[in-house]
Formats: sequence, C-alpha cells, structure tokens
Amino acid sequence: MILEQSAKLRLLTVFLFYFTQGVPIGLFFYAIPAWLAANGASTAAIAGVVSASILPWTLKFVLGFLMDRYTYLPMGRRRIWIIGAQTTIVAMLLIAAILSPGSSELWLLSILGFLANAGTAFQDVSIDGLAVDIMPQDERAKATGIMFGAQVLGISATTFVGGQLIAVYGTAAGYLAAAMVVTCVLIFGILVREREGEGRFPWSGGEAHHRNMAVQIEAWPPLLINSAKAMLAPLSIVALVIFLVRTLPSGVAEAYHPVLATGIGGWGQAEYTNTISTAQFVVGIFAMTIGGWLGTKLGAQRAGLIMCVLICLCALGFGLSRDYWSNPVLLTLYFWQVEFFATMMAVAFIPIAMRLCDPRVAATQFTLYMAASNVGRPLGNSLAAGTDAMGSPHLMYFVLAGVFAVLSLIMWRVRFPMRASKVVENIEKEEPVTAGTPVPKMN
Repeated sequence: MILEQSAKLRLLTVFLFYFTQGVPIGLFFYAIPAWLAANGASTAAIAGVVSASILPWTLKFVLGFLMDRYTYLPMGRRRIWIIGAQTTIVAMLLIAAILSPGSSELWLLSILGFLANAGTAFQDVSIDGLAVDIMPQDERAKATGIMFGAQVLGISATTFVGGQLIAVYGTAAGYLAAAMVVTCVLIFGILVREREGEGRFPWSGGEAHHRNMAVQIEAWPPLLINSAKAMLAPLSIVALVIFLVRTLPSGVAEAYHPVLATGIGGWGQAEYTNTISTAQFVVGIFAMTIGGWLGTKLGAQRAGLIMCVLICLCALGFGLSRDYWSNPVLLTLYFWQVEFFATMMAVAFIPIAMRLCDPRVAATQFTLYMAASNVGRPLGNSLAAGTDAMGSPHLMYFVLAGVFAVLSLIMWRVRFPMRASKVVENIEKEEPVTAGTPVPKMN
C-alpha cells in the first residue's frame, strides 16, 4: 500500500478520489438543481445554489499556497490534507441529511453546497498535488484520462442514484447514500502511504522522506516568489486564460439546462437526471479507456484545438435552433455533447498544466490553473441567469460560440511545451541540476 512503489496503486488512488469528487458535484450541480426545477424554482434561484457550491472551487489558489507551505511530512506531503478533506465531506453530507432543507430553503441549501464543496476542493487540490509529486512523466497522460473519467463517473452515478433516491425517498436519502460512498474512500486514504517509511497516523512513528524534505518550502517569501515566477511566465498566463473560459459551457448547463429540460422540453426531473447521468457515465468510460490514449496520440494541444472548434460549432448551431428546443432528440444530443466536450477538454489541457508546474510549488501552481477553470462556472451561471432574465436565452449560446472561436485561435497560434521543464525532470529523478538551471534553497 505504498504509492511510490506501485503504478497500479497510484492509478487506483487517483480513480477513487476523483470518483469521490463527483459525489458532491453530482448532488449540488445536477441532482439538487433538477429537484429544485421540478419544484418550481427559477433559473436565478438554481443559479444561486449552484454558484454557492462552485465558490470554494474558485478559491482553490489559496488552498494550494496552504498545502505547499504547511504539511506533516512524516505522513507524506499530501496525505494529511487528503484525509482531513475527505472527513469534511462526510461530515457535511451527514449534516445535510439531518437538516434535509426543503426546496424553499435556498439559503440553507447554498450553505450546505458551499461547505460540502469546500471539503471537495481541499481534496481536489491535495490529490492534484499528489499526482504531480509522485507520478512519473510517462504516467501522467494516462492518469489524466482516469482522473476526469473517474470524476465524471462519480458525477454520473450520483446524478442518477441521487436523483432517483431524492425523487422517491427525499433529499435525506440522497445525502446519506453519498456519505456512505465517501466514507469508504476515506478508509482507503487512511490505509495507503505515499513513500516508504512514512506513517499512516501522526502517532505511527513515521519519518519524512528525503525527496519531500528537499522540495518542501519552509517559509512564505520563497513560496510566494517562486509561485509568482511560475505563474507570470507568458505561457502560464495563456494557460490561465484557457482554463478560465473552458468551463463556461458547464456553468451555463448547470444553471439553465434543468429549466430548459423541464420548462421548455416538458421533461420530468427523473428524465433529465437520467439523461445527464447516462451521458456522464458513457463519457467517463470513454475518457478512462480511450480519451487518455487519444490525447497522447493526437497531442494535448491538437486535441484541445479540435475540442474548442467543435464546442464553438455546437453552441452556434444550438443557439440558431431555438425554435426546436422542445424537440427531445435535439435536447438529448446537446446535453450529451456538453458532457463529452467538458470532459475531453480537461483530458486535453491537464497534461499541459502539469508540464508547466514546478514541483516546489506544484500544489499552488496547478491549483491556480484549476481555480481559473472553476471561475468559468459561475461566469457561465451568471451568463445563463442574465440572458434568461432578458428573455433571450439563445444569446448565451452565441456568446459561448464567440468565446470558443477566440480560444480556437489561441490554441492554433500558441505552442506549449511537449515535456516538463528540465528543472522539474531533475527534481523528479532526484538528479543534480545542470549548470544554468539552479534550484534555490527553499528554507
């Protein structure tokens, strides 16, 4: 059960924890919004709950700084954070089950969504940092497919099972089932260790690994300086822009598509959640089995460019077909493509982000990319709420088409690195860094 010694265990760990991330997301981004829509909530009300749930994800850059600066090395560089975050998720889901707020208690739903996703955001940052820390270069493309495939599977399973339980037994049943799943993965996180000699608990007598001691930053100034240097590099700024806008379609979907399906399409709550969960399940399987391989075959940047062009065309076509939005076939096809492209965009772009990361500030730098990505979701929520309130919801799809047209041009013109920097590779291999690329002392 030592991650450094087993590729299969590393990939299994990534799968399980990313699957867990899908549980609160599936509840508060899909199942609960569908339940609210079925009970007559407006687009603005649903957008408020979803935006509160998304908010912790937009603040992930703060978590990255904390995790790079503070940890308990005798348990590994990331494990103490992983276990704490997982415990927080379980506690919030149990509290939600006990309180079981109704569809009119939007403030309480927003608070619960915020707190559950705060724990999930902590877990996400710590797992991402662990992946950058412990996975060799040639394993990362495969891991990326597993990461987002597993997350989508978790979202799919929670959207489907949670949607069914909520429709039949009420929201408490959905929260309790979710808490049970997260608890099982929490136990797994307690059992595994990152490297040889580390302890499972603070009282287990573990020792800090020399690799972690070499890269651990023990003061704020070098952490802030090295993070700033990494993030202000020109390619890093371009990557931030890309991650900022790539989740706009998901934000629009989370806020508007429940209303579109139940209000204009005439669907029931279960019909909508079943469609979304089925699409997520198929996309998740595709990402884990073919997506990572396809991204490696095409190249991450080329795959990202293709995704951007296709998203632009689909959004433009859907906006132009407003008169046919009540057609169930059209709605189903569009809902499916949103899930597919959202996942495959992540599969394409995450390896690029990993290559740009310096392991000394890996959690901070990677988290800043992910935080920018999560800012796109509330922007999408706001876009959906604003255009729907204007009585022109088709405009949101024209905006999406324009944004991704610009993004396609950026992906066509900019060239990202094909491998990690030399400094990164030398630290990972624990080899001396050649002259001209000094690694400053971090304490």
